Amino acid sequence: MAVIVIVDDDPTVRLIATELLRPDDHVVVEAQDGDEALKVIASMAVDLVVLDMLMPNKDGLETIVELRRNQPHIRILAISSGGRVGADQLLRTAMMLGADDTLVKPLRLETFAPTISRLLSQPQPAPMLRVGGA
Repeated sequence: MAVIVIVDDDPTVRLIATELLRPDDHVVVEAQDGDEALKVIASMAVDLVVLDMLMPNKDGLETIVELRRNQPHIRILAISSGGRVGADQLLRTAMMLGADDTLVKPLRLETFAPTISRLLSQPQPAPMLRVGGA
């Protein structure tokens, strides 16, 4: 059982993701944007974040940067339907910024569940040692 945060401004996407994860008995917490997700992550131990790229307030790309800086052990699955930019470009950028994997929306059981399982089964990276100042 893992703690997974689903971050998307669309409540329907959050509901679908939660339902797709239900058979695996994960603890699923929902957040509507990056700001809310970061507050949730600061308050509890989280294993994986499913993160939409296009959201109001703090978008997915900004959230990835902050997560990698402060919580590098958390796995990130970036998701997007693309918007004006296109899903491929957004998801490529997400990978460059530190996402562990990507999926194009809409989420489908045959790709979503196996991707989540694979990400959760990977060993966590060792904590980074900070040298010098904060």
